[in-house]
Amino acid sequence: MEVIFIKNVDKVADANTVKNVSDGYARNFLFPKGLAVTASPSALRSLEGRQKERKAKEEQEKDSLRQLAAKLDGIEIEILADVGENGKLFGSITSSDIAKKVHEVHGVEIDKKKIHLEDPIKAIGKFEVPVKLASDISAKIKVNVASSSKA
Repeated sequence: MEVIFIKNVDKVADANTVKNVSDGYARNFLFPKGLAVTASPSALRSLEGRQKERKAKEEQEKDSLRQLAAKLDGIEIEILADVGENGKLFGSITSSDIAKKVHEVHGVEIDKKKIHLEDPIKAIGKFEVPVKLASDISAKIKVNVASSSKA
């Protein structure tokens, strides 16, 4: 029996997938739990419409991420920090600090999880920090860490 999965079913199929399953499995498990529906012509047309909508939405999101990457690429920010001997910081600069500073200075909101720091920044200097917005969309922010002391 051909069915359209409404929800993900582990090790069987993902949502919005058409798959052939045994009649008993469909009638006794999938249909009662609301996991799938029969693949009738009207249901298939509905599925096709949902897939087109989803694809258009994903493309729109990718376009907005590309625009955000273009804005972010090459942005320079300066973060002032307390510095001890040998130019080492008291504490460190994290992705959260960078996201806050980019928002303050440039008005661009970035999720701190998208900022990929290998390790927190613990020294004065200039750093290029990658921002990975999607699997194939990224940008680089230039971060200048300077001493906040007026000595």
